[in-house]
Amino acid sequence: MALAVRLPSIKFDRSFTSSRGSTIRCVFVVIAFCVFGYLLLLPLFSILKGFQLFFSFHTEIVIPGPGEDALKHFAGSRDCGISQSDIYLAPFPLYPGVSPFCKNRATLLEALSSGGRHGFDEPFVGKGCTYRWFSTPEICMILERFNALVFIGDSTAQTIYAALNILLREDLALGGLQQWMMNDQDREACKCNEQFVNRDCLGYSIKGIEKAKKNMKESPYFCERVPHAYVPIDSTPASSTAQNAFKELTYDHPSPWQPSPVILSFSPSLDITTTTRVLNEWASLATGAERSIPLLFLGPQAAGFNKAGKDGNAALWKFQDEIAEPAKRRDFDLLGLWNMTAQASSRDGEKYGENVALVQAMMVINWLSKLGTS
Repeated sequence: MALAVRLPSIKFDRSFTSSRGSTIRCVFVVIAFCVFGYLLLLPLFSILKGFQLFFSFHTEIVIPGPGEDALKHFAGSRDCGISQSDIYLAPFPLYPGVSPFCKNRATLLEALSSGGRHGFDEPFVGKGCTYRWFSTPEICMILERFNALVFIGDSTAQTIYAALNILLREDLALGGLQQWMMNDQDREACKCNEQFVNRDCLGYSIKGIEKAKKNMKESPYFCERVPHAYVPIDSTPASSTAQNAFKELTYDHPSPWQPSPVILSFSPSLDITTTTRVLNEWASLATGAERSIPLLFLGPQAAGFNKAGKDGNAALWKFQDEIAEPAKRRDFDLLGLWNMTAQASSRDGEKYGENVALVQAMMVINWLSKLGTS
């Protein structure tokens, strides 16, 4: 006789997923899971960021050791005959345990503006303390702290910007030039020192990294993530082209918490009134960026010994002295270049060569290294 077994009916309780309390618990579970996942992946993000920074540099990173020539491996170092010892005097502590390097921006700028040479064309040294000669990887790490870098003004700003490109491309022969615009004859004529003193070569000077990256196949940049450019001005108010170029680099770029330093040089007429208007204009434009814009004003270079009217040096020195207070009131730091060039050779008494430009670029890099980024 077959027995019929009646199984109890099973009813599914949907209240767990439908009740308001259960829904809130689910939301909290999801949030907790996301937070836990983020914390778990945070170290991985940091590692990936480190790899990104590492591979943004050249594949062959060369960091000179103590006492080594930081320029020896640069392209054209032999042709140009430039070594680090020719342009930089490695310091040694005068007192045990006391660093010979300047400790902050104020002491750095004072030392560089007041320093000098121990003989004609000897390496420049600071007064009281000195600056560092950074390797290219170190320069890249300094630039990584900023949103953008802008050089504005006359030929002094242009040549220092060209020298910065030489350091970032590790190319002493043609690193400051737009090589893609030049034929073989131009390249030969504009090598090394000619980049800075030959009027026919100055027109080939690099204007900005973005255009260079699009055209450059030889001696690429060691690091190229931070945009930088030179904006020429010869009057005030500046042209709309110059103002727009500045705004494009500083106003619309991401990373609003990162500063965008500006290096300004304007002393063609040595007129305090005109130069003060220039300071007003660019300080106002910097304020309009609504971000941190550290400002550095470059004092005029000395007139070379072979320049007609050598007494003009008195006017240059007077201008540098008088512009200091107006610059300070408008939040400009001041780097005087008169002492730096007073005992340096110049072909025409106005334009100084590659040796001087490289040192001036390294001075600016030292200033950048002292800037805060918060």
